Order: sequence, then structure tokens, then C-alpha cells
Amino acid sequence: MALDTLQIDSMQVAMWQQDGRYDYNRELMGGGESLLEWLQRVVMGWFEELFAIAAHDERMQWLLAALGVVLVVAVGWFVWRKRQLKFNYDRRNNTLDYELDGDTIYGMDFTQLIQEVLTREDYAQVVRLVYLQTLKMLSDATRINWQASKTPTQYVAEVRQEDFTELSHLFMRVRYGNLTATKQLAERMNILQENVGRWLNQPTEGGEEA
Repeated sequence: MALDTLQIDSMQVAMWQQDGRYDYNRELMGGGESLLEWLQRVVMGWFEELFAIAAHDERMQWLLAALGVVLVVAVGWFVWRKRQLKFNYDRRNNTLDYELDGDTIYGMDFTQLIQEVLTREDYAQVVRLVYLQTLKMLSDATRINWQASKTPTQYVAEVRQEDFTELSHLFMRVRYGNLTATKQLAERMNILQENVGRWLNQPTEGGEEA
């Protein structure tokens, strides 16, 4: 019997549709599996195969154990490193919480000492001495309650004056941070100290000097 190619055989078409061999869309669409699902399936299959081999191979068991140890150490190092970096960042940004390490403002001839360290071009000591001299100025003017155990943060909170705040930050960055003291920085400290001195000498609203 000849097949009429001009007339659709609906029963034959239905049979072809149900036959998986003719499901060409499945190959084009990947069976509805996403790339992530395919990758997960491949990786899981690789692990299953690896552990199946390890179950019968003692050397593979030792290799997997060593890899596990390396992974734990690597994760531990990463966590430690991250905390260390955060600690260093917090330290750089909270240097004003350091105490003055036994520095004192009494019994010192600041003018002579500053001149001596300037002669040696020891600008780190210039920064330190100018800051302590400024604290003495504030203490003599009863603007701070000097105590050796107090931190610059506490003095900044007592004074609340922008030049003194900047001066305190520069001092602590040189003393406990990584800022290199230069001649320009020492000159900036002197300018800030002079500004603080002028601020102390400003008359108050009642007509009296501060």
C-alpha cells in the first residue's frame, strides 16, 4: 500500500512523539538542566568516584586526609589573617586610645629640650615635646585635668578645639603609628600649638580671658 505523503497520519505522528529516539528538543535544551546543576552533578560524580577508589586504596585515603588537613590549615590562616588585618586597621584608626606611656608635663624645660632635638633634627621628639608642652599650656589654663594615666582621646574630649584635635592626632600617628616625622610636620605642630595658645587667650563672653 502506497503512503500518501500529502495527508498527515496523526497516529504515526503521535507514535513518533512518544518515541524518545526522536526527542531532538531534549538534546538542544539539555534536558532542562542548568549549567550550575550540570556542574554540580559532574563534581558530585567525581567525588563519589574518588571516595569509591579511596575505599579500596590506602594511599588514596592518606592523600585525602592530607588534603583535609591542608584545607583546615588554609581556612584557619585565612580567618587569622583577616582578623589581623582588621586589628591593624582598628589600631591605625583608634590610636588616640593609647596612654602617654609615663610622659609628664612637669619639671621639664620644654623650650630648651625642643631646641636641643631640633639641633639633632630629631623631629619625632619635636612632635612629642610640642604636644606635651601644649598639654601643660592647657593644664595651666585649667582647660584639662592632667593625669599621667589619661589618653589623648580624653584630653580631646575635654578641650573640644579643632587645632588641638589635629595636633593630638598627629602626635599619636607619629608616636604609635607609621607616620614619619619630618621638618614640615614639626612646623605644622608649632602652628597648631600657636593656634591653641591664641584660642586660650581669647576673651570670654563675660569680658574675661579664657
